[in-house]
Amino acid sequence: MAAIGWYGPLINLSEAPSHIGHFVQLLVLVHRTLPVEYKSSGGGRVIRTDVQVGDDTRPYFGVSIWKNKHMESVLKAGNVVLLQNVKVTRFGDAIEARTVQQSSIKCLIDSYESIRSEGVNKLMKVQHIGIASKEKLKKVITWVLRVEPILFKRVSHNFKRNPNSANWKFPEEMQHKDCLSLVEVSNLNDSCNASFFASVGEMFLPMHLPDIDEERMFIRSRICSSAYGNLAEDLVCTGCQLCGAPLNSEFGSRIEQKTVPLYCQKSLNRLHVVGLIYRPFLLYVWDDSTYIPVVIKNKAAEILFGNIKAESVHSSYRKQARGQPINKGAEAQCGPGLNFYALWLVLLKSLLQPGKNSPLKFEVRVDTTKSWENGRFEMVSLSLPLVFQDVN
Repeated sequence: MAAIGWYGPLINLSEAPSHIGHFVQLLVLVHRTLPVEYKSSGGGRVIRTDVQVGDDTRPYFGVSIWKNKHMESVLKAGNVVLLQNVKVTRFGDAIEARTVQQSSIKCLIDSYESIRSEGVNKLMKVQHIGIASKEKLKKVITWVLRVEPILFKRVSHNFKRNPNSANWKFPEEMQHKDCLSLVEVSNLNDSCNASFFASVGEMFLPMHLPDIDEERMFIRSRICSSAYGNLAEDLVCTGCQLCGAPLNSEFGSRIEQKTVPLYCQKSLNRLHVVGLIYRPFLLYVWDDSTYIPVVIKNKAAEILFGNIKAESVHSSYRKQARGQPINKGAEAQCGPGLNFYALWLVLLKSLLQPGKNSPLKFEVRVDTTKSWENGRFEMVSLSLPLVFQDVN
């Protein structure tokens, strides 16, 4: 299928690997959207939205929308859209499409319920599109109706934010809740500890440097494209090893903090334990119902990275950069010659493999007084689900 238009060829999603580096049109159903948001000093803004789409040839495919408010407003779960002039790109083993300044979108069907209630023939009559696009639209509608039970379950659970204003409350003992889905976590009205199963979608590191390349903030893209660059320097800084607060002000991602805290809330004597730490970052996790951004601070990052400390990663990285043998210092505690930096990169790449990760069990601290992007969900612990047990 290759109907040529003003915006590149209209292709099936299964043909995307043959169009890497080229501009194409995609006529697809929107499964879910995942905006990567960061609340800067000037207010909240969406830098990028990751969209999962599908068609009759490939049920799931990723599209990245960069700083386009109109497209973000149109891309809702259950819509059938025509994406025009999007570029097919590759990150490692993953292939996706991404928007550029000239990209545009047409919403052909504005809800999944329209497909169910009106059917193919009625929907086709009202569409003002070309012959090739109409043929493709008919195939997509037919496909949606064929796999209706699965798709309707996903779309019907699409999460809508509806924050409630909070009044003053007396301090209560922190409770623990086991949640079956991220929608349930998102709708918690009281602060508590919550556990749930979810897959990792994106790792986002807010930066305040002037003229920063915004793609540098998205760690998954850097890992999948082997653009490691200054990754260790970006993710490691000087700070308190207990509370995870960075203590340098010229660079960073001090999520939920505008000034360096004067004392440590995690220390008995209120003094910071200064050393190298992982900078706070956002880990976007998702399940079949929705997504949430989880704040990861130093202690939680160590758990996420297999108990590898920031000091060990930075030490190995610096020695490797200088061409020195890695067999002394922190590395010697776990065996001679162990390159913690290389091991850390392998763990990062495994954690951020797009679409290939099994769900992990997260425990987070939910603070309902904070916004989503400012620390509402903070990771406490992480574990692998028990798949089987060897009784021998």
